Amino acid sequence: MFGLLPLYKPSGPTSRDCVNHVQRLMKPVKVGHAGTLDPIASGVLLLLVGNAVRLTEEYHELDKEYIGSFQLGRTSPSVDTETTCSVLPNVPNFTRDDLNSVLPQFLGEIEQIPPAYSAVRIDGERAYDLARSGKPIEMPSRKVSISCIEVLSLSLETDSIPSMTLRIVCGTGTYIRSLGRDIARALGSDAVMNSLERTRVGAFCSPATIRMDALKDRHDIARALIPPQWGLGQLPQVTLEEDVLNRFRMGQKLKSACIPELPIASEVLAIDSSGRLRAVLRFVPHDSLEEGPRDSGVWRTEKFFND
Repeated sequence: MFGLLPLYKPSGPTSRDCVNHVQRLMKPVKVGHAGTLDPIASGVLLLLVGNAVRLTEEYHELDKEYIGSFQLGRTSPSVDTETTCSVLPNVPNFTRDDLNSVLPQFLGEIEQIPPAYSAVRIDGERAYDLARSGKPIEMPSRKVSISCIEVLSLSLETDSIPSMTLRIVCGTGTYIRSLGRDIARALGSDAVMNSLERTRVGAFCSPATIRMDALKDRHDIARALIPPQWGLGQLPQVTLEEDVLNRFRMGQKLKSACIPELPIASEVLAIDSSGRLRAVLRFVPHDSLEEGPRDSGVWRTEKFFND
């Protein structure tokens, strides 16, 4: 089998639990996922089946949409409600206009410090393992890209826990827990995440996913699989004849002038006449090879699939 399984992960199990569930039904076929969701989170989790696991890097590049809810005026070691929360004294109130006024500083490419309870590796160990063992951790910052933050609700009622709900569109590697915390801190408060739903990955929205409890055997999975190239709309796709594909399969580099149907792009997906994904091809311009004109070059095989 060779394809993509758009799954809806419920809150509770880890992303690895979801992979293991499908893996048990698919043995010995490989299964992987394209983007971890925390146990507290629910939503779209793309599983890659068979040789599609080799496309993990390409799927990681897809943008993602989340709806996250945060309790304000609270902190916790994990920056969510999975660990014990502390209430801050004398937390300032702020208005929806105040909240909207700080959002622009979190748009675009920003530096973000992930939570200590995260899967980031520090000296070869997972940060959450170090945090649980009580070892001091200095989390390194990372660059992340955020294209949209929308305030869906803000509640500061005195008879309930102050909270806000945000819709966020971002790139890979963004920690929504950290984003909610940092936005609250910009207003003199703090925040812990109490729920998170990933509503979209690339073109895949929640209604287009399959529930994990609907997968009873490998036939259920086979019926739900879609061609792996369908989710990679960010990459151009081109249909090539079998003789050209065979040359790429053998590792040959082909001049761009010999394959005019290939667009000039850093990568393209090569499809055969039956609609199967056969290869990821990379364009190498001649200026990188230090020969020939800058607008010419060669195509080489990045990944080839024999399925």
